[in-house]
Amino acid sequence: QVPDTIWLKPPAPASLTTSKTDRLSRLPQDTEDDMQVLRSLESLDECVRDLYEESVRVSGTIIRGTDEVRFGRKYIGMVNLPLPVVAAIDRYVTPLSKRTLRHDYLRIADSLRSTGQLTPRGKGKGRAAAQQRRQDIYGEEEEEDALDLSSSRRTPKLLPGERVEVITSGVRPAPDSLVNPGTPLKPHTLEYGRGETAAYLAACTPGTFGAIYNILAELSQRIPDFTPRKVLDFGSGPGTALWAIQEVWPTQGVEKYQGIDVSEDMLLCAESIIADIPASEEGHRVRDIKFSRYLPPSPSDPKERHDLVVSAFALSELPSDTMRKTTVETLWGHTADTLVLVDRGTPDSARMISEARDQILALGECFTVAPLPNDLPDPTVFTPAWIHFSQRTQRPGFTMLTKHSKSNVGDLRYSYTILRRGSRPTLSPLVSEEAVSLSVAEANPEKYLPTGELRKTTQRLALEAYHWPRIILPPMKRKGHVVIDVSTVKGKVERWTFTKTHSKQAYRDARKASWGDLFPHTPKSVAVRPHFAAAEQAKEPQVKKNRKTRRSEAGLSE
Repeated sequence: QVPDTIWLKPPAPASLTTSKTDRLSRLPQDTEDDMQVLRSLESLDECVRDLYEESVRVSGTIIRGTDEVRFGRKYIGMVNLPLPVVAAIDRYVTPLSKRTLRHDYLRIADSLRSTGQLTPRGKGKGRAAAQQRRQDIYGEEEEEDALDLSSSRRTPKLLPGERVEVITSGVRPAPDSLVNPGTPLKPHTLEYGRGETAAYLAACTPGTFGAIYNILAELSQRIPDFTPRKVLDFGSGPGTALWAIQEVWPTQGVEKYQGIDVSEDMLLCAESIIADIPASEEGHRVRDIKFSRYLPPSPSDPKERHDLVVSAFALSELPSDTMRKTTVETLWGHTADTLVLVDRGTPDSARMISEARDQILALGECFTVAPLPNDLPDPTVFTPAWIHFSQRTQRPGFTMLTKHSKSNVGDLRYSYTILRRGSRPTLSPLVSEEAVSLSVAEANPEKYLPTGELRKTTQRLALEAYHWPRIILPPMKRKGHVVIDVSTVKGKVERWTFTKTHSKQAYRDARKASWGDLFPHTPKSVAVRPHFAAAEQAKEPQVKKNRKTRRSEAGLSE
């Protein structure tokens, strides 16, 4: 982060950067003509200086990263596993057979790819998905031959052993198995035994840790006074969320941790990793750690609830939507303050997170902290998009060996939501104070901005952040302007444009913005993309009219 003491302003002309006496003393001053030239140059210097000062006054200072932009930044760069955890995992997987480890990883990858290909109705691009969205929005009838492209194609003459695969536009073909190439995958999940647990630990742990760490770091920044004492981790696996919690709140806070996972081998692996961490690294570790296989029912006593409940990459592993709803309700019953739900960044997993959020908001007395800046329904319903984000992590050596990867970095896309009990915070008017001089501001950079205005406190920024839109797609940087897609407080998805002529500060911050950031500036122009506009119409009550009524209304309008 660049300090605020470094700020931009229009570069001064070369005639103002050197001493006036040094430049003019070298000119001849013998005749009257020489003196007249000298006076003309002096007046020109004064004119240039006045124009420069006026340009600085009109354009103002451009700060490299305002406090609001820094507070709303979600991008944290590449995440690394803690070194003690990397060493413990390395000691755990080193004695195992590398061939068996690779085979078990391919089975896990087949399972994730088989369910990751599931696409909810109307999601994605293509003619089939667009036809489904039109049916959901306008109630149009689907033509039988509209999606049958095989009948309109000529079948080429095949050689012995060849086959023709017709791919319908908008329909994703089933991926082939990595274990048995050439065999299409069917949606399935795995039961994690000892071999699958070791393969998951070696291959998948760095990516899941990076996503969980990003979310918990955002939670600690958005709610500065929140420090969890008791934590419940549903679907704990090898204890990935526990490592992230210890990194976000290292020296204070967490006193009790309870991990729940249906796999006995996963729990044994988590206990082994925790026990293998050196004693010198346990100074800030959680002391009371327990693991169990089953989620207990919601406690009747509020004192038995947990301050923080985390469910990371577990909802998509449940076999049915009914079981997911029951599990989410039980998790919310265990929550005393904050609930964090995380899953993969696929369309189907994003749908599960969105439905879980709607289910909890329907109970009342809670609000959304992130990622959406409101408590309204998901704005991407009836659209080809879905709310998801990405996090880059560094792959340790055992991960590269297991995946047969030549790159030591990997990106994991994920969907998440953070819900908190209570009423949504309201924003009170800010009492403004008079700006001080620039010299006083430079002498007190912790209290004043370079412009002389008083800095906002962290508590004030936390309140304002609930009313900032969220960037849901990577910004598009063009020459002279930046285009970003945001989810607004009003529950809409809009396309905002920022230009230099509108606001140099907003333009500069927009060029530095990242996917997932909260953005506090006001755009020059606002537009709504066509499929999002159609989705807004679909949310309004529709009245079906027959052909006679539509014709009569058209005649009256003419």
